[in-house]
Amino acid sequence: IVVVNIDDPVKPAQYTISVTQDNMDYLTSNGKYSETLGGKNTVTFTASAKRSILEKLSNTDFTAVADMEKIEYVEGDGVCRVPITITCSKYNSNTVTISSKQQYLDVTVEDLGNVQKKITASTEGTVMDGCALGDVSIVTSNLLKISGPSSVTSQISTVVATINVDGMSSDVTDTVVPVLYDADGNEIDASKLKMNINTVTITAQILNTKDVDLSFQTKGTVASGYTLKEITYSPKKVRIKGETDVLNKVAKIAIPDDVLDMSGATEDVETTVDITSYLPDGTSLVLAADAKVEVKVKVEPITTKTFEVDASAFTLENIPDATKAKITEDTIQVEVTGAESDIKKLSADDITGTVNLQGYGNGEHNI
Repeated sequence: IVVVNIDDPVKPAQYTISVTQDNMDYLTSNGKYSETLGGKNTVTFTASAKRSILEKLSNTDFTAVADMEKIEYVEGDGVCRVPITITCSKYNSNTVTISSKQQYLDVTVEDLGNVQKKITASTEGTVMDGCALGDVSIVTSNLLKISGPSSVTSQISTVVATINVDGMSSDVTDTVVPVLYDADGNEIDASKLKMNINTVTITAQILNTKDVDLSFQTKGTVASGYTLKEITYSPKKVRIKGETDVLNKVAKIAIPDDVLDMSGATEDVETTVDITSYLPDGTSLVLAADAKVEVKVKVEPITTKTFEVDASAFTLENIPDATKAKITEDTIQVEVTGAESDIKKLSADDITGTVNLQGYGNGEHNI
């Protein structure tokens, strides 16, 4: 023991430390992106020194630097290597000798991709019953600048920032992280990417709702010998959203009559009316599907039919005092003109009438 302590022999020892990559802008300025192969960013080496020195050394006393300006391109396999320079920060090279074996950092290099994408605002969750979602917008910058390996940036199709509105009954604002998606809607791992902004602020407007009736009118007159039977449409009602003071003033949504011009029509008219432009100011539809209303205006020929109505179906009114009156015929012919479908449904039993005898005296009268 005494001999060893006095002699203090030189001994080797192994160390493992992380490698620092220097001059990364050399690659980016040349439109390239690199990352360590397999994520391995450490180097193991041997250092020799007197035993008394080794006892004082640890991994933290060494630095390993890979200068990207010295990158060596290897043809064929797509993997490059960068020489690593290892130094001891605690002692000089005369005191600590580092193995002369050249160490390398293996990296993969590909083209650097740069893209700009507009951030789209979205929501998740359902607002409180009786409320509806209004405008959803990004308050801060909505332009995202992204750089990274082209194999990743080329996949970016959309960027979405989502705010949670579940159970909300009033406007809400939140700061959220934008998420990247490919063309198939799959989320893209952004760990290798650099972005100019990490979060955005979104505001979501929460509005009240109201169910209101639709009202259609027609313009013009159908052709002679025809009649406008009825107007049917679906949906009959729509749900609109807006501020409370605006909704309180809305009783119905009236569609202008020039939308349904029936001038000279001889057959049914069927059309789809987009009611969006007829909504009261400050309101909008809760369901976008309600914007298209299917409308049918039924037009029928006018027809005339004569019915033999039993005289008992007629009531005599205002019979003069001290007199009696009766209808002398068993049946009365009644001529009815109207829409063809209505006439077909009609029978003599459906017809009743009255005879006003005021001012008539004794005798026979044709009234």
